[in-house]
Amino acid sequence: MCKSDRNQKKNIAPVDTTAILDKVSRLPISTWTYLKEPASVRHLGPMAQDFRATFGLGDDDRTYYAVDAQGVALAAIKALNEQLSAQEARIVKLERENKSLSRRLSKVGSNRR
Repeated sequence: MCKSDRNQKKNIAPVDTTAILDKVSRLPISTWTYLKEPASVRHLGPMAQDFRATFGLGDDDRTYYAVDAQGVALAAIKALNEQLSAQEARIVKLERENKSLSRRLSKVGSNRR
């Protein structure tokens, strides 16, 4: 469960999702086993020290909150979606331009014959 009611929060501020994505891309991600677990048990994610140094979230550098990791992941996904949408629009524009140039080139070629 994640308590996320706006009415239970203060100091709400928007984030730069592109900056978050950039930070995520540089965040070391590892697999590991906790000292008290059998070697067959594996986990995946960042070290708390790296997460704290990268995002400045939480209240110490030995743990991080799942809500913060979820927020970081959602912000990065949002930034990726924005990049994808921009690239899709650029591809559509370039395809139109390419088609137009191909038609013009065909006309020039047929006029030379």
